[in-house]
Amino acid sequence: MLPKKGRKLPLWTGVLAGREIYAQTVAELLRKEHGDSHRAIKQLMRQTEASERTVKHWLSGQHGPDTVYFLRLVVSSPVIRAFVLGLIEGPAATPLTDPVDRISLARAREAYVAGEAAGGRPATGAQLNDPDRVPERDPINVPDWAELNERQRWFLDRVADGRCGANEIVAAWTVSLKTARRDIAILKAADLISYIGSRRKGRYRRTPG
Repeated sequence: MLPKKGRKLPLWTGVLAGREIYAQTVAELLRKEHGDSHRAIKQLMRQTEASERTVKHWLSGQHGPDTVYFLRLVVSSPVIRAFVLGLIEGPAATPLTDPVDRISLARAREAYVAGEAAGGRPATGAQLNDPDRVPERDPINVPDWAELNERQRWFLDRVADGRCGANEIVAAWTVSLKTARRDIAILKAADLISYIGSRRKGRYRRTPG
């Protein structure tokens, strides 16, 4: 007989087991705090500066808030903040064996100050010149590289070969100009491309790295 092998239990369980469970949990928390009315949507839009469609996705559990949006909720929502504290104090969290030393605290404060200063910088001239620029009050969740669609991957390849813009996406993929500009906005938000030059003669380029 073959020897029995013990099953290795998964590292992450509960709300952190996957994106779907995370999205459903956050949706339930937001609905408990705000309800699911149009007023709740407007309130969350003000708190996070997310678009109406994005907030509706959160409340429906279609997807959960990513990165900056989640941090904005941590700062502005007592319920989400309590949820995070529960994760930190939960059984899955690695306990601190030693107090945080002064050097680490000083570096953390420096990083925070630098981040606040960087976040307050106005848009550069090249960003303002970008003809496909999407207004900042309609931000989007930035996807991982694996989540980019075929149009966005195609656009990255075309940018590397030469000049390409939203109109080229429209012509090649038969989509609306709004959709093409949204694709480009996602790539810019993910820091995969940047716009250089004037509004009429500028171009996109791949971000180094």
